Order: sequence, then structure tokens, then C-alpha cells
Amino acid sequence: MAEDRDLTHDPVTGHGTHAADEARQQDTQAVSLSPGDRPDAAYPESEAAYWRDVHAREPYYEDGRGFEDYAPAYEIGWISFAVYGGEFDAADRVMANDWEMRKGVSTLGWNEARPASRAAWQRAHNARSFMTNGSASREQVLETLNDLLENSRDGELGFREAAEHTKTPRLSALFGRRADTCREAAAELQEQIQRLGGKVDEGGTVTGAAHRVWVHIRGLFGGASDETMLNECERGEDAAVARYRKALKQNLPHDIHAMVQRQFEGAQRNHDMIKALRDQARAETKAKTDRE
Repeated sequence: MAEDRDLTHDPVTGHGTHAADEARQQDTQAVSLSPGDRPDAAYPESEAAYWRDVHAREPYYEDGRGFEDYAPAYEIGWISFAVYGGEFDAADRVMANDWEMRKGVSTLGWNEARPASRAAWQRAHNARSFMTNGSASREQVLETLNDLLENSRDGELGFREAAEHTKTPRLSALFGRRADTCREAAAELQEQIQRLGGKVDEGGTVTGAAHRVWVHIRGLFGGASDETMLNECERGEDAAVARYRKALKQNLPHDIHAMVQRQFEGAQRNHDMIKALRDQARAETKAKTDRE
């Protein structure tokens, strides 16, 4: 049996650009399990490199936090998926106990670390769930990339407007970061389309379902409450996640598949954060109504 790893140790000394793109059930137990109890529970160095590169752009990131605050949360999330399997929420209580024992120098409490651990858990899950043999034709690949390009462009416009209309600074920052990630995703997708010698669709499919969702959402933002904006942005992210899931079933070339999966995971994490904030806003609205 391998010795337990020190989850406070950072095995990566330098930065890497999307390094994890190059590498890729058990019932929950009532007691914590050591990573050594499963041979597939090792934490890849490529994952630490990935999170070091992107953590400050994550929707749950708090200004002033260092990577060392989040690093053990990512490692626990990845390892716990291999150890426990199933759904993250089912393992939450056990992982909370693991966090207290293994957080090391991190200043985060489990409630603050949970979103980062969930994100790493999702990446471990997705690494097993989405695979490709690279057999898609060039035409299929270009069609898929242009569909995702439309999705990213619509998302950038929608989140940019949400950032401008919300009266809550925290939400404005969140929506602004998501608009930026959509813009970056669009640039990546466009680069791949051009690399393959394809034609970049300039206007997109304006009758597409996701496009209609964002057009509707953008029409509601003026004067809308934060709860309404969060609710509608969640609908927009629902549409985006669905398009990425469809794309990941297309047997894209391995390098493009890795890029699409990474973008999908970003949309997935943002969706989860927006949903949590929506639920919080809804509870606050209800509490206020009950007091009146």
C-alpha cells in the first residue's frame, strides 16, 4: 500500500498553460479513506499545473487568496472522486472531515473550499465520462466548433449586459469574469477553425435555441432584480452546458476534444456558482417577504 500523500505539498514549481489538456462506484463510506486505499487515487501533477494556471479566474475565487489556499481543495476533490465515486454531495460530510485533517496552510474553511473541491471532482468525473476516438470528419469538427463559437459569443454579450445592470458589485465582478472567459473561449475556437482551413461563421445561427435564450435574457436585464438576473443567467448556462455535452460526443480530434472539455468544465462550474447564488438570493427574498 502506498503511503498517504501530504495534501499540502505542491508538486508543481512552474506555470503551465492548460497543462491538464495533455493528460487526462463506490458507495460513500462513513469514515475517511486514505488515497492509498485506491490505486487510481493518485493526484496527477498536470492537475496541479492546470489549477495553478486558472484558479484566479474561477467564479468562486476570492481576491487576495493565494494558490496555496485552494491547492489542497483541488487535490482532495480529485482524490475523493477516485476513493468515493458517486455524487459529490453524498461525500460532502466525509470530505469536510478530510479537509480539517489535510488542509495544511490553507486559510479556507470547508464552506469556502467546497466549490474548488467540487470543481476538481467534476474534472475527475469528466475525464472518465467523455472520451473520443478522434474519428469525426473535418466537416463535423468545423460544424461543432462554429456552433460552440456562436454559444461563446452569445454568452459574452449576455454576461456583459448582466454585469452592467446588476447593482451588486460581487455579481458584477462574477458576470464580468464569465464574459471574459466566453470571449477567450471564442478566440480559441476561432483559432482552431482557421487552423483547419474552415470558414468562421460571422453571424452564427440566429434561430438557434441557445441564441434565443440569451436574446430573451438580455431583454429582461433592465431593472431586473439580482434574483431574476441570476435565474436567467442560469438558464443561459444550462443551454451552454448542453451544447458542450453534445460537442463532447462528436469524437473530435484529441487536442480539440481536450480544449472543448476544458471550456465545458468552466461553463459547468460557473453554472453551479450562479445556481448557488440564485438559491441564496431566493432565500433572502423569501425571508424578507415573511418579515413584511
